[in-house]
Amino acid sequence: MKTRTILLWAIALFAIDQVIKMVINRYFLEVNIDIIPPLFYFKPKFNIQYSYVNYLFNLGWGFGIHVILRCFTFVILFVLYDLFKTISGNAKIINIAFSFIFAAALCSLIDTVCWGGSLDYIYLNPLFVFDLKDLYSNIFLILFILSCIKSDKDLSSFDKEATDYFKNHFTSIKNHQSKIKN
Repeated sequence: MKTRTILLWAIALFAIDQVIKMVINRYFLEVNIDIIPPLFYFKPKFNIQYSYVNYLFNLGWGFGIHVILRCFTFVILFVLYDLFKTISGNAKIINIAFSFIFAAALCSLIDTVCWGGSLDYIYLNPLFVFDLKDLYSNIFLILFILSCIKSDKDLSSFDKEATDYFKNHFTSIKNHQSKIKN
């Protein structure tokens, strides 16, 4: 798959998440519904702590730090996607996995910037309330683990390929900077 296709899928998944949140915010914010008692409930709640980690450990990190972290996450995800796409030979499972994590990252950024936090709505009793972006992150993890299991490469071969990947990229950046200076 082309990177453009991956990003289009991520945008489509992002749109689904945001439309669901808009509908819930407009019509169902005060509604609580048993889905599969005593395990799953529809129970909308705004997480204004910006992240589960911030909420869980009461870190007090604010808006700015979370926006910077989410932007940094995008950069890291694009580098990792390019790395794993290169190493896997553009494997379909890697492309699908990264579509989900790009969507989750975009949802998280927009939740922070536009919603002032996350509108979570599925309550997993007694643990936490989550939303579709959290599900996207978990789908990514499952697919990524499956791709690692499915891959016939051992860790030493992966280490060499990753080292070569970064060496090539840093060399091309260094060459580009040399051309700019001259």
